[in-house]
Amino acid sequence: MKMPLLTACKLALVLLSCSIYPALGDDLDVDLSKPDVRLDVSFKGSDILLFGAKDIKGDVIVVVRGPNKDTSVRFKQRIAGIWMNTDEVVYTNVPSFYALASTAPVFELLPTAVLKSERIGTENLGLEKKSSSERMTAETLQDFTKGLIRNMESKKLYTPGVGSIKIVGKQLFKTELWFPSNVNVGNYSVDTYLIKNGRIETKKTTHLQVHKFGIEAQIYNFAHEHALIYGFLAVIIAMVSGWLANAVIFMRKG
Repeated sequence: MKMPLLTACKLALVLLSCSIYPALGDDLDVDLSKPDVRLDVSFKGSDILLFGAKDIKGDVIVVVRGPNKDTSVRFKQRIAGIWMNTDEVVYTNVPSFYALASTAPVFELLPTAVLKSERIGTENLGLEKKSSSERMTAETLQDFTKGLIRNMESKKLYTPGVGSIKIVGKQLFKTELWFPSNVNVGNYSVDTYLIKNGRIETKKTTHLQVHKFGIEAQIYNFAHEHALIYGFLAVIIAMVSGWLANAVIFMRKG
């Protein structure tokens, strides 16, 4: 992928600042190639380049998290020839998006306790249930949690593995963050960790906004600001569409 001129200039400025001011005590500088992701009718996904510089030798981990929301997982079972939902678990504060990249396998860089406390890796998200069946065992609940992660991975909202971070020279690093077409609107946090000798030396958090753009933004805002009117209009449109479809079928038969 060819690097835009503006991004190349930013990278050069980061490197220049690190070489001119080595004694500032700020071990990590991070930036994004663009500050937001704009969703419109033609949106099919977007790449964003994260780049930065580190003043000391060490590895880098990047974690991207989308806005939290409650998410349910249902288990379907065939009963009398009909597929029915027999069990359900509702999880609270589930990241709607999760991506992980690193210069090396994360389990080699940090102890398990630190990975869990920082929630690095989908197996360390610490998902908490909001409600579930009382008869559900801990083993069954774990299966539901794994099912939730598999569902998010299949939708490409969670990365199934660990992305790579490329080190350029001794100080610069970069990685590409991919946001699929079904990404959720909201504020995203991008945590960048500088790791040395099995400990976190520095952590920087950068924020990224994903929002609607154009006609979709107007419809989205109207639906949230005037929910009752929007619902009423949606019902009318559905009724008119159904009537027109029936009219066309009747005319063809006639």
